Amino acid sequence: MKRLTLATYLLFLNGFLLLYYAYSFGSVVYLVFGLLSMALAYGLTQENRTAIKIALIYAAIEFFFALLFLIAGNIWSAVDATVSFFILHDILGYIQEVAGEESEKVEKEKV
Repeated sequence: MKRLTLATYLLFLNGFLLLYYAYSFGSVVYLVFGLLSMALAYGLTQENRTAIKIALIYAAIEFFFALLFLIAGNIWSAVDATVSFFILHDILGYIQEVAGEESEKVEKEKV
């Protein structure tokens, strides 16, 4: 199976940046989301299905809000939108590959 290396690295990078924001601004919210990103990165390394689903939803919501902030004029949200886009792309590619392998397995069992 294909490993989720890009998504794992980008989620870890996202968590690290959020932890930096938590330290800089003294915000508990950044701390919680930074730890969530790092926990999801660990779940992706273990190829846990629940972690993959949560990471997909988390990256989609983050991508949506990054685009909204980018439209509002926050240029630095382009970095966040790019990172979220690549996380989404890697996870969706992984899901497509796994679904193809499972459909091949079902076809072989029918024969």
